[in-house]
Amino acid sequence: MNVRFVERGTLRNITAYRGTEPSSAGTNAAVAFDLSSNELTLPPLPTVLPVIEEGFARLARYPDPTARTLTGEIAGHVCVHADKVAVGPGSAGVLQQILLALCGEGDEVLYAWPGFDAYPLLVAMCGAVGVHLPLTASGGHDLDAFRERVSPRTRVVILCSPHNPTGTVIDHEQLHGFLDALPDHVVAVLDEAYVEFDRGGDPPGLPEVLRDHGNTVVLRTFSKAYGLAGLRVGYAVGPRQVMAAVRKTALPFGVTHMAEQAAIRSLRSAAELYGRLAAVAAAREELTAGLEELGLPVLPSRGNFVWLPLASAAEHFARAAATAGVKVRACPAHGVRISVGEAEAHEALLTALGRTDRTQWS
Repeated sequence: MNVRFVERGTLRNITAYRGTEPSSAGTNAAVAFDLSSNELTLPPLPTVLPVIEEGFARLARYPDPTARTLTGEIAGHVCVHADKVAVGPGSAGVLQQILLALCGEGDEVLYAWPGFDAYPLLVAMCGAVGVHLPLTASGGHDLDAFRERVSPRTRVVILCSPHNPTGTVIDHEQLHGFLDALPDHVVAVLDEAYVEFDRGGDPPGLPEVLRDHGNTVVLRTFSKAYGLAGLRVGYAVGPRQVMAAVRKTALPFGVTHMAEQAAIRSLRSAAELYGRLAAVAAAREELTAGLEELGLPVLPSRGNFVWLPLASAAEHFARAAATAGVKVRACPAHGVRISVGEAEAHEALLTALGRTDRTQWS
């Protein structure tokens, strides 16, 4: 029997997120170090591990479908009312909820490119059309180009700061000016998945941005700085009416009890987080210096990764890294992103690159 179906048109030219990529999760012997996913190489914070272990006994039970305890904890952390918070399975999961709540067939979503690989897929899943705008020569958002491209069909503009994959941040005054100029029918999503690496565990500015701009949603995650990528929990903070719609599109029981409790304890472990952030920043600067000594172009980064704008040489660079068993993230025709990892991974990478003809990367 032949089954006939019609795939949503916006999905026809989209592939599954990293669906063709070989796994390096313990099954690919050729990969000794994975520096491609911006994961932390450290486990969750020390005070968080016991909470995770305690959660094993509850695995047969459904979690709170609203994650209300975590919602209240986040609200207190960022100084807003709980009805301005929505939680979900990682910041990507919450972004999917936002797009499903705000966009439909034919609507447009603007974002910078190269950017987070999941953006095009998440936009296509809600039937909208993704419009990607080139980064500036210095790897930042071209806010003037964004402003000019906004149209009556635009529903959401995604801004990522620090930007993935370049590590650049959006200037504070320029951000406020851009948000002021957006028309009322457009919501700006400020993706701050890496913000802790830039400004610490309790970064200033979020209440101010939300107070001054009623068209803005701030997106954050516990996957990066807090080391909870495997538990999948993130959140958005924004206007009450927008967050009410976002909660309607949430996957039932999308945040597990274990993830909820681990995130709560993470927010209460600021001192441990600060020490971790300092260690990551030091390792990032050491990696940057090592790459620069090899004559490679490296952009100043405010995330837990570095970016090399290598254009057409990006894939060749990735293959050179692979000879040392180090997996990096190549963005063909744009550059290479390298996550901050173990000292051994950095040493292996730099040693392999030092033995390679680097003239083709200049």
